[in-house]
Parts: sequence; C-alpha cells; structure tokens
Amino acid sequence: MENVFPFEGERFLDYNYVNVSAGSGEKMPIVFVHGVNNRKEDAGFNDDLARKKEFLKTLVAPPLGLDPTKVAVSFPYWGGDGVKFLWNQVSLPGGSFESLGLGNQTNEIDFWLSDVQKTFGANSVILGKISRDKSFAEAVDLIWDTSAAATANSPENIQKIATAYQASQRYIAKHPAPAWALKAEPLSNKEFVDALLKGINELPADEKKPETFGLSDWLTSTKEALDRLGSAPADLATSGVLALGRKSTHQKASRFLGDVFVYLKNRGTVGAPGPIVSTVLRAFREADIARNPDDDKLVIVGHSLGGVITYDILSYFAPDLKVDYLATIGSQVGLFEEMSLYSRALPAGMPNDALKDRIAANPNIGKWLNVFDTNDVFSFSAEGIYQNVKDFRYDTGYGGLGAHGGYFARPSFYKRLQTRLLA
Repeated sequence: MENVFPFEGERFLDYNYVNVSAGSGEKMPIVFVHGVNNRKEDAGFNDDLARKKEFLKTLVAPPLGLDPTKVAVSFPYWGGDGVKFLWNQVSLPGGSFESLGLGNQTNEIDFWLSDVQKTFGANSVILGKISRDKSFAEAVDLIWDTSAAATANSPENIQKIATAYQASQRYIAKHPAPAWALKAEPLSNKEFVDALLKGINELPADEKKPETFGLSDWLTSTKEALDRLGSAPADLATSGVLALGRKSTHQKASRFLGDVFVYLKNRGTVGAPGPIVSTVLRAFREADIARNPDDDKLVIVGHSLGGVITYDILSYFAPDLKVDYLATIGSQVGLFEEMSLYSRALPAGMPNDALKDRIAANPNIGKWLNVFDTNDVFSFSAEGIYQNVKDFRYDTGYGGLGAHGGYFARPSFYKRLQTRLLA
C-alpha cells in the first residue's frame, strides 16, 4: 500500500468484496461514539443516526460473518452534556447564522457536487473517465456516494442504497473492468448508471437481483445529480453555496471547540467520572455484558471527540474493559496525547526520542485502526505515537468542515472499514 511519508498512513482503499456466511445467533455489539456538534434538536439528527445504523448493519456486519438482523448497534448520546452558549452564539460576527443540516437536501447535494469537482480537479466529472484513469470500482463508489448525498434523507432510501451498493460489489467481483465502462468515448453519467444496473440484473440466477429495490423513482435524483456533475453547471460556485458554507463553518467551529473544552473541564476521575464519560462508559459496559460464548467480540467506533473519549475510557477510566476492534475516525486521539491532556500519566521521560519512542500497546485493545482525511483539519494521525494502531488515509470527497463528518455519509467508507477490520 502507499505510504507518502512516515506515519501519514496507508490509503484507506480496498476494492475486494468479502463475503462470509453469517451464523445463526450472532449478536456482536457495535458501539458508535459520536463526536462534537451532535445535538438531538438539530435538523437531520435522526436521519443521520439511521444512516449510520443501516450502513453499519448492512455493509459492515455481514462481511464480518454477522447477521444484520441480529447485530446490536448502540449510539450513546452525550451531546446534551456538551457546550451550551448562554447568549445563543451572538458572539459570532455578523449576528444570526443560517445552520446547514442534513435535512436540507438541496444544500447537501450542492456541497457534495462542488467538493467532488475539487477532489477530481475538473469542472466536469465523468464516470467513464474515472473508470479508465483510476478504476471501475472507484467510479461505482462515486455513484452510490452521490446517491447518499442526493437521496439519503429517509431510512427507506438508506436501505435501498445499502442493498444496491452490495449488489454493485457483487457485479464488480465478477466484472472488475467491463468493456462498457472503459470506452474511449465514455458513456454519459446517466448511461453509465443504466449500464451498471443492467449488468447487475444479468448476474447469475443465484445472485440477489435488484428488481425489488424500487430503484426507478429514487434513482432519478441520483442520475440528475450525476448529470450535473458531468455537465459542469456554472451555478455551483455562484449559487450561494460558498456563502452558506462560511456561515455554517463559523457556527460549527465554535461548538466544536466548546464541546472539547466542556469535556476536559468535566471529565472527572476514576471514582467520580463526569457526565459524558458516565454516559459512554455505561454503553460500553452494557455492550460488554451482551457478549456470549458463541460471539464474544466487541466493536467500538469513535468519531472525532468520540474517539478521544473512547481512548480516555479504555486507558484510564476502564482499563479492564476488553475491546476486540477499535476504529477512531477523524479523531484527535494522537493530538491529545501530544498535549498530555489525558488523565493517566505517561512514564517519566516519555518520549525520550520522539522519532522512535511509542506508547506501549493497551492490553485491553485488540485491533485498532485510525482513519483521517487530509482535507479534515480536525483529524490526526496516531501511528507515530502508539505501538498498537495502524493509520489509514481516506478521501471523503468533501472540503472544509464537510470533510470532518463526511466519512459516514459514503457507503464506500463502510466497505473500506470492514475490509481493514478483517485484514
């Protein structure tokens, strides 16, 4: 895999579809610890939660050998104990600010299209050209990632996207470079999607077919979004997207910092953990109890400050808690360590040589992977600090603060996650 410079991390890419038969009684606990800027009252909060749950159950659990109908996914909510602004953020320059939530699908897709164009360095992004220059699998991933941005505003759509995405992975496994996707004169993006769906429908009889997906209606918006992506509409840069981005960025940044400060202030001690630690630790203990002899694995995913809280708990508040798989995504675990902000003390003189010394592996953490996006200014590497972690770089396709939450909006991310957990 690619390493650009020490500890930058391998690229979080793997296009092999792993299919492991699920057992009959699995109930592996998966705990997702959210990060900053999560509030139940925010627009799109419940939809975002439903999307994460569906993608974790449908795209991550089955390849790990788990029955998605039985896997237990929990989301301990600590946002209510986060920062509270006494004057409702009137300290922000310019007065009231418009908030961008997942519920506003028009703004969501505008942001996505603009950032995809920046990622690929082109005004028009053609799926057929991506297939030729990069890979067919990357072009297919872009279809469903765009679909998630364009239509994933209901649990029903999320389920359809997850199911269709799985079907496309089975097609890729059988046809990694189909001729229609590599034409010198590439298909239009709409034609590309139609050809993919036709190919999926022509899979052998024993393969799952998408006739029952209900694709015709909801894929219309996906095709329209991809058509805009391929035709380079002139309004993307002038439609107010950038101005809206500046407004919401300032608001989100202040709450980001506020949540961090409140956590550090109210963290508590082993004997008297603070409210945020108590909420998350309780969820960990409940998941730990849910283990059984046939399935004794515990998976924890920590996003942003959620990764920091998780590591703080595992290294200080509950070092007895055994975690089989830990994934810290877009997190600041390494940064907090460099600033000596964790409760437990490092060995004296640590590190003696910053280029060589690493913190010993936590005996209660099994496999640990840390994922960051170089466009996400709030994500950090961890491999240069800890002995038992592997860094991976992932391109969310978003820019600015959109990159910080963009990991979990893309179906392709969950495919990389389960592949790396199995590696």
